[in-house]
Amino acid sequence: MRNNLLTVGIIDLKFNNLFSIYKAFVNLGYKTYVIPQKQKKINYDIVVIPGVGAFRSGMQAIEKYNYKDKLLDYSEKKDSFIYGICLGMQLLFEKSYEFGCTDGLGFIKGKVIKFNKNLKLKTNIGWSKIYISSSNLNSKFKKYDDHYFYFVHSYYAEPSEKKDILALSKNERIKFTSIVQKNNILGSQFHPEKSGKMGLDFLDTLYRFKD
Repeated sequence: MRNNLLTVGIIDLKFNNLFSIYKAFVNLGYKTYVIPQKQKKINYDIVVIPGVGAFRSGMQAIEKYNYKDKLLDYSEKKDSFIYGICLGMQLLFEKSYEFGCTDGLGFIKGKVIKFNKNLKLKTNIGWSKIYISSSNLNSKFKKYDDHYFYFVHSYYAEPSEKKDILALSKNERIKFTSIVQKNNILGSQFHPEKSGKMGLDFLDTLYRFKD
């Protein structure tokens, strides 16, 4: 399906990287919208949860602006497709331990935890390679294996089920999840809109990742 026939709705948490991801989708030909807070139902081909910031603040914003129930209802539709970026990916999980324990959306089983301080890694900033899991190397994700993407995060997701992990990355002797997918819910810890040509390619063919 051509991008100019697809609609993208972006959740506005009021403190995230909304403009850069919005601009990236527009430049790639998607019909792109910021989802109004007062909109009763979500009905787009792709719904994006962007994010820069803390997990707790993200969930507070999702609940304050009444996005949580709308996302849950949308996720149950046959043709739904949710994509979370960085914090947006972390919000897909059951809980995070950033500034105490906070419940997430619960779409993917697992938790979000801080990098081990013994590794002297407080924040992973910069370019890291992603490594597609062996079970997915012959899939539509193969082209992104062993390529660099841009990361900015102090916490990382730890899925409960290995089958939900599509790619890993590593930094300072630690491996962490960089892409997850469960049914029609996808998340990337990296920022595709800041990852150059390969990142834009990832967005350009995003709908192919739909099950």
